[in-house]
This record gives sequence, C-alpha cells and structure tokens, in this order.
Amino acid sequence: MKNILIFLYFVPLISFSQSDSLSKKESGKFQLGIRSTISAFSDAGYIGMGSGGQFRLKLGSRLNTDWFGDYITTDIGGLAKRTDYHIGWSVVFYPFNNQIKKGKFTPYILAGHCFDYTEVKKNLVQVGDTSLSFASRWSSAVQCGLGTHYNLADNFDISLTAQYMLHLGKDVNATIFNNEITGQRDIRIQKGDLGLDGHLLINLSLNVYIAKLWGNKKR
Repeated sequence: MKNILIFLYFVPLISFSQSDSLSKKESGKFQLGIRSTISAFSDAGYIGMGSGGQFRLKLGSRLNTDWFGDYITTDIGGLAKRTDYHIGWSVVFYPFNNQIKKGKFTPYILAGHCFDYTEVKKNLVQVGDTSLSFASRWSSAVQCGLGTHYNLADNFDISLTAQYMLHLGKDVNATIFNNEITGQRDIRIQKGDLGLDGHLLINLSLNVYIAKLWGNKKR
C-alpha cells in the first residue's frame, strides 16, 4: 500500500518533466475499449472468467488513466457460484517507448484503486442443511501491475495487463468438504472478520481512439 502511494505521488512529477510539445499533443486523448478478464489465485482456488469495459483518458505523453468495470463469475467445484463486480481506476505510466505507432509495443506500469461487490451462492441447498447458502460483501482494493499495448493501428490497440488486487473487507470463504451424512462432496460458505484478500487479475482488451477532449486536435 505504501509503495503504491509513493508511486502515485511521483508519477505526476515525472510527467511534468516531459517535452511540453509532445505532452500537449498526447494530452486529452480519449479511448473506449472492451475487455475479457481472468481472476486467479483467490482463496477458493478456482479460476474466474469475465468481461467488462473501460475508457482511457491520457494526461501526457507518458501518463494515462484507465477507468474500468468488470463482471466475473467463478464456478467453485460445481457446488457454488461466485460473482464479482469491479469498478475502479488506474494511473498508467510509460517508462520506455511512449509513442503510439502501428506495429509497436508500448509497455507500462500501473497502480490504482477499485471498489467491488462479491457474492457466493450454493447451486443446490439440501433438505435439512442449516449452513449458509448465500453470502456477500462490499470491499475496497488497491492494485498494481504491468502491461503492454500492441498498436494494430495508430488509433487502435490490443492490450494485455496483469495486476495484483488486494481487497480490504469482510471475508467470504467457500470450503469444499466430504459430507459424512450424504457421503458426497459439499461446500461450506462462511462470513469472516475484516481482513485482506488478494487475487491476480489478467485483462485482454481492445481499445479504439475516439476523440481528443482538449488541447491541439491534430494527431
């Protein structure tokens, strides 16, 4: 958390050291995109798949912002379903190549913040089962990671990002066990105390340049 705050503090200072002409040319560029998402290394140990959308608003030649929303579902051993909703933002910094050109990679680092809602629900509730069949939580998260754009055209890119998200909220745990009464696998859903919960989020997105919202309109 401390490292992310330090990063967010220094990135704007770095951006101000850019060439004024290049920074003004890039500043204000607006992109829209769609994305597919993989969520891995969560407490349940199962991989979630989802989709979402995003938009980017560039603040300079080396500094961008990424605003996103995700809908992710996870099948927990065929016994329960986990659903995650994410909405958040990231600051994107280009330390190396920062020129958007067809056929070129543009690597970046990012850090940001996210709000999310999570719910876990059993697929089937057996007669006499008095345990929780549904649990949910709201939480807040910070994230940081690495990624790259591959520029298919001067106004269109495909981007791959891997970021680790650390959530602060009440735990929702799903544990699979062998039910001694039925002799079959069963799942136990529990709500815990306030704590940290992390997972790896991998996004593949397609993004198109829409408009320049301020500054010199010439591209």
